[in-house]
Amino acid sequence: MGDYLEEIIDKVKQMDFKDSIDFSLKFKNIVIFGMGGSGIAGKIFQDLFTKFPVISIDSYEFPQYIDENTLFISISYSGNTEETIRATDMAIKKGAKVWAITSGGELSKMVKNVILIPKGLQPRSSIGYLLNPLLLGSGLADDDSLKEAKENIEKLNREHEEMKIIADEIYYGNKIPAIFGFPPYKYVAYRLKTQFNENSKILAYWSYFPELNHNDTMPLKSTYRKELFYFIALTYPNINEIYLKRLKITSEICDFNYKEVRAMGESLASQIYTSIHQGDLISYYLAKRRGVDPRDVNIIEELKRRLS
Repeated sequence: MGDYLEEIIDKVKQMDFKDSIDFSLKFKNIVIFGMGGSGIAGKIFQDLFTKFPVISIDSYEFPQYIDENTLFISISYSGNTEETIRATDMAIKKGAKVWAITSGGELSKMVKNVILIPKGLQPRSSIGYLLNPLLLGSGLADDDSLKEAKENIEKLNREHEEMKIIADEIYYGNKIPAIFGFPPYKYVAYRLKTQFNENSKILAYWSYFPELNHNDTMPLKSTYRKELFYFIALTYPNINEIYLKRLKITSEICDFNYKEVRAMGESLASQIYTSIHQGDLISYYLAKRRGVDPRDVNIIEELKRRLS
């Protein structure tokens, strides 16, 4: 497990990765295809970039509107993800402007415009390598914002006792994490949910404001065994006050307490990466408490073998 902790801590090095997608191309929409730990970059970017329509896809379904006016970005850490290879082939045949972010594999051979990233990591540990090309190419991040992100990640690497405490509270209380996110970072909350799944090997739940006030609010008040849940709110500096007001009122009328995990920094890049980093540390320490290997994905690999 120590090696995996180093893999998490080394995220700080990824802030120096400056390769980027060419967003100067003429296009009318953006489609980002990726599965699992690779696909999360597209989901996060989808909520942040608003100059053109962006859709993140993680299924066998292929939109009919993809054509020569589409910027199609395939993301697969291994470069051999079956669903991604299939979708990329279809995008090429439709004449889309295709880019790929990968460490190699078949995908790197299929696509002319490839951003190659380092091998040897878990896909979910390579979030900086996967997301930076999107943030930098689109102008959502620059050298200064990534420098701020790096400095704050370094600070968290030195001081993250609170992450251990949260992991202990979940473990000793036999809790199920329930994570709440807020726009424009709601998929960062989804990322933490998937980290609990893969790293800690536990089920987790996620939702986001204000949408959850139109459905989840009812069960939050009266669901079965509410005491089993550990509520986490992923907030950030300069968050819209209406979201904090909704969180406070919801917790009061539905009678639950929550732990606030707050992102660090002023820039979008710093807030995204520090929120992700804190979640990665929590899920790692929970895995350590549970005595499970956060690297182990043997069941997923068995599924892939049976499908092949």
